[in-house]
Amino acid sequence: MFKSKSGMVKKNNDVDLGSRNHIAQGTQINGDIITEGDIRIDGKLEGTVQSQGKVVVGPSGTIKGEVKCQTANISGRVSGKLNASEMVSFQNTGVFTGDMIYGKLTVEPGATLEGNFTIAGKVKELNSNEKQKGQGKKTG
Repeated sequence: MFKSKSGMVKKNNDVDLGSRNHIAQGTQINGDIITEGDIRIDGKLEGTVQSQGKVVVGPSGTIKGEVKCQTANISGRVSGKLNASEMVSFQNTGVFTGDMIYGKLTVEPGATLEGNFTIAGKVKELNSNEKQKGQGKKTG
């Protein structure tokens, strides 16, 4: 058992939804990572990262594979697929190659992005609005 910040004792099987994971520089992983918390990658990962929180790729971090998360902050290299339901932020040292689906996107000058980019859910909204505008017009 461990004491939390509030001083309450937590059992080993209690899930800490504020948990953070860290893959340190010099660490290499081939495989998949699934976490309910946030994760920071400063090492190398070849595989899939699936987080219900935030994925941070530090300046020395590299991911080859697929990333699924709510938000992502990229300072290192990601190649493959990136699917962030909320927001993706690229720092000036960030490099991305592949397919990206995102809610919102911020890119600092100096970042390098190459591939296919899709704003999640916005294409359907635009098409619906255009149809409604077209139906309201009369010609005569």
